[in-house]
Amino acid sequence: MNTMDRRSFLKATAAFGALTLTGCGAKNSGGDAPAEGPIATDFTLVKEGTLIVASDLDFIPLDYYEDNEAKGFDVDLSKEIAKRLGLECEYLPPQDFDSIIPMIKQGGKADIGNSAFSITDERKKEIDFTDPYLDSNLGIAVKKDLGISGNEEAIVGALNNADMTVAVQAGTTGEAWARENLPNATIVPLASVTVCMTGVSTGQYQAFCADLLHRLHRLPRDPHGRAVRHRRLEGQPRPHRRHQPGARRYERRRHHGHPQEQVVRHLGVNTEEVHMPRDTKHAAICGRAPLALVCVFALLFSLLVSAPAYALTTNKATARSNEDGGNAIIGGLPTRLTWEGTVEAGEEVSSITLELPAGGSFEAAAVKVTVLDGLTRIPVDVASTSAEGSSVTVTFAEPIPEGALVRLELEGMHFPAAGGEVSVTGSYMLADGTGAELEPSKPIVTISNTWLQQAVNALDNNPFVQAWNSFSFTGMFLKPQLILTSLVSLFPGWLLCLAIVVIAYPFAIAIGMLFALMKISKSRLLRAIAIVYINILRGTPLFLQIYIMFFGLPMLDIHINNNVLGVIVIAINSSAYLAEIFRAGIESIPVGQYEAASSLGMSHIQTTLTIIIPQTVRRVIPTVTSDFITSYKDTSLLSSVGVMELMMFAKNATSISGNMTPYVTAAIFYLIITLPLIKVVGIIETNIARSERGGGRPG
Repeated sequence: MNTMDRRSFLKATAAFGALTLTGCGAKNSGGDAPAEGPIATDFTLVKEGTLIVASDLDFIPLDYYEDNEAKGFDVDLSKEIAKRLGLECEYLPPQDFDSIIPMIKQGGKADIGNSAFSITDERKKEIDFTDPYLDSNLGIAVKKDLGISGNEEAIVGALNNADMTVAVQAGTTGEAWARENLPNATIVPLASVTVCMTGVSTGQYQAFCADLLHRLHRLPRDPHGRAVRHRRLEGQPRPHRRHQPGARRYERRRHHGHPQEQVVRHLGVNTEEVHMPRDTKHAAICGRAPLALVCVFALLFSLLVSAPAYALTTNKATARSNEDGGNAIIGGLPTRLTWEGTVEAGEEVSSITLELPAGGSFEAAAVKVTVLDGLTRIPVDVASTSAEGSSVTVTFAEPIPEGALVRLELEGMHFPAAGGEVSVTGSYMLADGTGAELEPSKPIVTISNTWLQQAVNALDNNPFVQAWNSFSFTGMFLKPQLILTSLVSLFPGWLLCLAIVVIAYPFAIAIGMLFALMKISKSRLLRAIAIVYINILRGTPLFLQIYIMFFGLPMLDIHINNNVLGVIVIAINSSAYLAEIFRAGIESIPVGQYEAASSLGMSHIQTTLTIIIPQTVRRVIPTVTSDFITSYKDTSLLSSVGVMELMMFAKNATSISGNMTPYVTAAIFYLIITLPLIKVVGIIETNIARSERGGGRPG
C-alpha cells in the first residue's frame, strides 16, 4: 500500500484523532472542554500555526461557500479540530473534488481534506480515511411530471430502463449505488451535486441520486426545486478516520463530542437525544459524496418479493465491480457481496447462511451486519461468524425481530473463477429452532479473469513497479497499473471526443464561411447580425455556452441527446472563430483579383465563389487546422455536463482512484491527434511561404 508522506499523514491523523470523538453521536462530555488524553504535537504544517483544509465546498449543509467564506457542519468540525490543537483553521478556495486526494497525498498545499469522499479500495492505496461520525441516507430526486411514486421497488423499477438518465456526482456512493442497482439506465457522472440538481430541475436528466441530507437542504434553495420530488433510500454512517499501518495511534475518548449547538444548527439533530451508533468494524471516509458507505448497497428498504412461504424474504444480492478500468465482476478475485433480506411478520431469525456455487469462497471475507427498522438502525450483536469454502454462517446473539431488514456485506469474498450467472442461496434458522432454505437471489453476472486484470496483477507484484510507485511524483502521475487500465477505459471516451469534433467541424466551416460573407457584405442588417453573432460567441466562455445549451434548452421543452448537443455547441462556437479567420483570409486577397475578374465580365458572386474563396481556403488552411486542434481539446469542457468524452472518463477514474495518472493518459490520447496535426500545419505553412516567394514545390 502506498502511504502518504509524513507531513500530510501526521497532520491528518492528529487532527482527526480529536474529530473522531465528535461524530459518533454519543453525549457531549463537557461542551467545548478540551479532549481528555494526550493530543499529538509532533506534526508539521503547511503554514505554521494554521490547519489548512481542502474541500470543494459544494455540499450543503456539510460544507458550502457563502458570503465569501466556508460554512457548514464539516467546516465547524474542522475549526473545532484546529481549536483543540491550538491552531487557526484556514479553508482553501473551493477545489475540484477529484483534486483533493492528490493534494493531500502530495502535501504542500493543504493539511487535511474534509469533503465527504467515498471509501474505496483504490483510494485506500493513496490516502488514509476516518471512522464514521454521522448517520445519513442516500436519496433520489426525480422530476414530478414523471409520475414516479410508490415504494422503493416501484421507484427503482421505473428508473431502471434505457429511457431514463440518472445524474450522479462522479466517484461518489451515489454513483456506485446507481451503477450497481440501475444497470439499464444511463448513468451520467457530473462534476458536482449542484450541476446534478440543476440538470434534474431543468429537465436535462430524469433523476439525481446523492446524499439525502444534502438534497433536503438543497431543494429549498433551488429556484426550480418545486419541479423535483425526493425519495429516501437507506443510509449508513458518515465516515471519519482510520489509522494507517505503521502510524502512531493517538488516544481519544469516544464520549467527547462536537458542541451540540453546531450539530443542531447545521443538521437539525440533537445528538444528545438521538443515538447514532458508531460502526467500529468498518472505516468509512472523511468526506462528501456518500455520507454513508452502507447506503450504497442498500438503497431500498426492500425490493420486497411477496413470498409468504419464506419467514426471511430475499430482497436482493448485488456485488461491487472488481475490474480495474471497467465495471465487470471478475470471478476468482476479491470483491464485496451485499445480501439483503426482510424478516416477515411474526418471525424472528437467529442465524443466516449464505452459499455460492462450487468454486466460490467466503473464507477470506470480512462480514459486516446491518439491521434496520425502517431508517432506524437496530443494534445487533453477532455471536459468531463461520466460513467454510463457499458457505458462510452468521449467528446472532439475539434474534432479529419481525419486520427488520437484514443486510450482510462480505468484503473480500470470491465468486467462482469460471464466471457466469451466480445466484446466492442458503438457509436461515428461526428463534424457535426451525430452519428453512433461502429463496435464491436474482443472478449476478460475473466473468472470468481478463488479460487486463492479469497484467495489472503482474504489475502489482513486480519489484521494479513497486519501487517506481514509491516515488511520490511517478506514483501519482505515472503509475503503470493505472496507465494500462486507463488506456483501455478511456478509449471509448477518446472515440466519442473524435466523433464530436469531426462531425461538428464541417458544420462549423459552413456556418463560419456564411457569417464571414455576411460581415463583409454591403447590407447593414447582415453585417450587424454577423457582428453580434461573432462577438457574443467569441466574447463569452465556451463553458457558459455549454451550460446555457444543456440546461436552458430543456427549460424550453427542447430535449436533445447529450452527444448531439455537444456537436451543436462545438460547431456553433467554432463557427464564430472560423468566421473571423475566413474574413481575414478574404480581405487578404489583393484588390487586383477583383478588378481582373470584373474586367472579364464576372459578377460579384461569381468572383467570390470562383476566384476569391478558393484562394482564401488555401491561405487559411494552417489557421483552420490550428483552430481544429483547439476545438478538439475544447471537447473536454463537455465533461462538465456529463458527455462521456475523454476527460469525463479521466475525471471519473481520478475521482475513484485518487490518482492523477488517468489525466496523464488522457493527455497521451490528445497528443496522438495534435502532434501529427501540428506537424502538418508546419509543412503546409512552409509550402505556402515557398509558393508565394515563387519557389514552387521542391522537385
